[in-house]
Amino acid sequence: MSLVNDLMGQPGVLAAGDFAFRGDQYYQHKGNLSDAETRLITTLCRANSASVRMEGDMLSMFSRVCQPGAGGCGFEPTKGWVMHGKTRSICVISNVYCVLDNQQASLTKVLRLLRENLSKEADTLM
Repeated sequence: MSLVNDLMGQPGVLAAGDFAFRGDQYYQHKGNLSDAETRLITTLCRANSASVRMEGDMLSMFSRVCQPGAGGCGFEPTKGWVMHGKTRSICVISNVYCVLDNQQASLTKVLRLLRENLSKEADTLM
């Protein structure tokens, strides 16, 4: 069974899929999003992932959270992000996204599933 299918089996998951790091392509998608919405969300995921990684790099270089000689800041390499809205959330780890209904889904369970399955995946942005 694929990770996307596993995600769709979680309560409150409205859509799940993966995206190419180019951002304009996706390989697998499940849920109630139209093709246009799916293209839009995969493009958003790629663009936001690039921005979050840049912020992680900046935090590692300039943050007072990092102690000199501590072997890194803990923000790099950035693996994903979450946007939690009033009724919906989206979470992305590596190149897999998941759209949640906040009333029905457990963000903790979904993130755990994503992290466990994608912790060793390479995710180099091109």
